[in-house]
Amino acid sequence: MVKMSLESSEALKELALTIKAMVKPFPADIHIQNSKSAAKNLNSLLKSSVGLWDDNMDLSRVVPVATVASLLIDVVNCTQEIAEAIHELASIVNFEAIQPTVSPEEPETGQPEIVKSSNDVV
Repeated sequence: MVKMSLESSEALKELALTIKAMVKPFPADIHIQNSKSAAKNLNSLLKSSVGLWDDNMDLSRVVPVATVASLLIDVVNCTQEIAEAIHELASIVNFEAIQPTVSPEEPETGQPEIVKSSNDVV
């Protein structure tokens, strides 16, 4: 659940920076894929755990965890929908395409490059 939360958070930060800078590519996409993968794993775990419950299971401890897991899965889905809307916005508004500043050997920081135009006031 922590991975879903962290990856969704990073994706939303990246999407906000993308809108602010009005540039492509979208570094948030990798975070969205990671959060979707974590959600899928959690969903599988929840489904496989149902048969393991016995009569002595304390539902007052299980229900809050299942509720949080369900809400986080919804957050991942909403983050993906936000990203799709931003992709659509970028194509309509023609966000500037930039080359990634990180070489393939270096780990990506996840921060899009902020490009200032000549019209920006300093």
